[in-house]
Amino acid sequence: MKILQSPINKVILLILISIVVFTGWEAGIEQYYLKLLVGTTNLTVGSIKEGTSVEIVSTGLPDEPYQFKVNTIIQGRKGSYPQEIGGLLQPFVIVLSWQIFLFFVLSLNSALRSLGMNFLVFLLLQVLFLVLLTGYYSSDMQKFLYEVMMDSFYVIAIILVIKDNMLFPVFRKQK
Repeated sequence: MKILQSPINKVILLILISIVVFTGWEAGIEQYYLKLLVGTTNLTVGSIKEGTSVEIVSTGLPDEPYQFKVNTIIQGRKGSYPQEIGGLLQPFVIVLSWQIFLFFVLSLNSALRSLGMNFLVFLLLQVLFLVLLTGYYSSDMQKFLYEVMMDSFYVIAIILVIKDNMLFPVFRKQK
């Protein structure tokens, strides 16, 4: 059942949902998503490469409170190196806000289908990014893919929103 019909009401609702999600994100939801992301990455990396893991460390800085620390074996010796998080986590706010919004404007089945697909795609791309991070210094190709993906998650989030708007008439007239 569609609750909202007016495009202006939909935009207002999307803005309000985004504000609430961002406020919650800054209040601590980010930490839970970060733990999910790192846990999924370590599960994946553990099955591929023994002795390698990713962890979260606090920087103590207000602008970038966390960074990843990769623990791995480099040329037969244990080593670790920090990597900045950059634009990895906050694009999820876009995806999460959008998915919550879809529950107000689409049927329950359509909203759940979109949630499952978008969350899975976004999480898998971020896990791939972190898996590439673990081999950052050992392969030029991995270093290149890591650098390309570093700031692309905002674009990926917007592509998911556009995809949903093409599949479901959220902000366009229905035929």
